[in-house]
Amino acid sequence: MPKYCEMCGKEVSKLTRVRVASAILNVCDSCQKFGTPVDIPHQLAMQSPHINQEIVVKLPERKVIVPPAKPKPKKSEDIERLQIDPDFAALVRNARARLSLTQDELAAKVLERKNVIASIERGDLLPEIKTARKLEKVLGIKLLTEE
Repeated sequence: MPKYCEMCGKEVSKLTRVRVASAILNVCDSCQKFGTPVDIPHQLAMQSPHINQEIVVKLPERKVIVPPAKPKPKKSEDIERLQIDPDFAALVRNARARLSLTQDELAAKVLERKNVIASIERGDLLPEIKTARKLEKVLGIKLLTEE
């Protein structure tokens, strides 16, 4: 079986073990100068006949720490009982005009898109409770009523 240098790949008859940058390589005589020779004591090799045996290291299992689930905050008012004023479109449009805001500016303040605000003002889109609360806060109007 031919032997090859692990550094340059040249086929050689005799290999020498050297340490190159913390790695032990079998190299030819010309590549030997790049590392320091490593001598394997014959006594050590003969004393441990199971040198090629697999070593299994068992690491302790890590415990997975799961934080306790946070309880959802209870809201004082039941969302299902809230209703949006049927005249919401005119209320939003008039309040925006009173504050002299454009649809773009209002959209930026309530973190919605301009087309959502335009649809709400036209009456095409019924705002979600979350959006209606934002509009109430920014515009200073009352859109939500309890049944």
